[in-house]
Amino acid sequence: MNLRWAFFALVWMTPLAWAQAPAKLFYSSQTDFTEITVSLKKTSALQPESIRVDVTLTPEARARSRALSLLAMHKRITLYLNGRQLSTATVQSILDGPGLTFSIPRDQLLEMMPSLLE
Repeated sequence: MNLRWAFFALVWMTPLAWAQAPAKLFYSSQTDFTEITVSLKKTSALQPESIRVDVTLTPEARARSRALSLLAMHKRITLYLNGRQLSTATVQSILDGPGLTFSIPRDQLLEMMPSLLE
C-alpha cells in the first residue's frame, strides 16, 4: 500500500515541479537606466503594434540582470518595467551587455510615458 501512495505522489507532484513560475526581473527607469531610446516607427519592425525601446543599464542593473539570467538559464523569466509586466521569455544566454532592447505595446507605452520621463 505504501508503494502505491509513493507512486501516486510522484506522478501527481512531477507536473507541479515542471510548471515552475517564471523568475522576475524588475527594472526602474529612474534608477536602472542611464539612457533610454524609443523608436516610435520603423519600416522593418517585425511587430508594428509594439514600440522598440533600447536602454543602457547602470552597473548595478547589469550585475542583477547577469546574476538572475544565470540562475534562470533555459527557464522562463518575466521582465517588469516600473512595476508593469512587459514580457516573458525563456533565457537562452546570460544578459551581460550594457544595453538591453525590448518591445512595449503602443497603448502600454502611452500609459507608461510619464514614468519613463521622470
